[in-house]
Amino acid sequence: MKKMLFLFGILLFVFSLSCTTDYYFEDQLVEEASDPTLDGESDPPVDDNTGETNDDPSPNDGNSGDTNTSDPYAGLVTYQADVKPILNQLCVACHNADLHEDGVDLSTYSLARDNIDEILESMQESEDDEIMPPSGRVDDEVLQTLYSWVSDGLLEGEAAEDTTDTNSSGGSYSYSAEIIAIIDKECILCHGVSNPAGGYDISTYQKVVAQIDLFLARIDLQTGQAGVMPPAGRMDEATIQLIKDWVDQGMPE
Repeated sequence: MKKMLFLFGILLFVFSLSCTTDYYFEDQLVEEASDPTLDGESDPPVDDNTGETNDDPSPNDGNSGDTNTSDPYAGLVTYQADVKPILNQLCVACHNADLHEDGVDLSTYSLARDNIDEILESMQESEDDEIMPPSGRVDDEVLQTLYSWVSDGLLEGEAAEDTTDTNSSGGSYSYSAEIIAIIDKECILCHGVSNPAGGYDISTYQKVVAQIDLFLARIDLQTGQAGVMPPAGRMDEATIQLIKDWVDQGMPE
């Protein structure tokens, strides 16, 4: 009898232990099923500044992905950036609103666009005495730029930002005190009132001011470049900077 009671007690203990274990594992399964971190998911990130969750799956690298701010003319040839400097250097001294030699004015975007075929043809004339500019044949690089402008759609582009030279000489200048002396020395022999070369007359203050953009473009070319003024070569840097400073100061007379 005692043996039977002992065996019965052992069986009762085993059965109780089995129930407790099953309940424990069932409870663990319930907890695991409700925990999203156990099936590969993670809590959404929390913004360190606001404390709010961020459901945006994209990396927070500070970029909005908006490409509208990129340069719309990147990789394209435009009038403002590429063609205008060429025409100012080679053509506009004779073909401007005042002179329009041979009836041709190339001083604006629309006029350059409308005359681009004639420009290219004149730069590739077979006869040297008909070639434009009169200073000689242009480099292939210049022609390629103009042809690329045509193939890219004759775009106007955007005017260059003001890049006023910060290397100021620190002085204050006027036409009568400094500029006229430079012009008399470097320019007036060819560009005076009597038979000015290319029709480019800068013999007075008013004429210099009216043509200052072209004046600056020509003196800023390098020795050997077509159109550089004076033709003998670029003026010294101090003189060029003095002229630029005078322009920046409003070109006082």
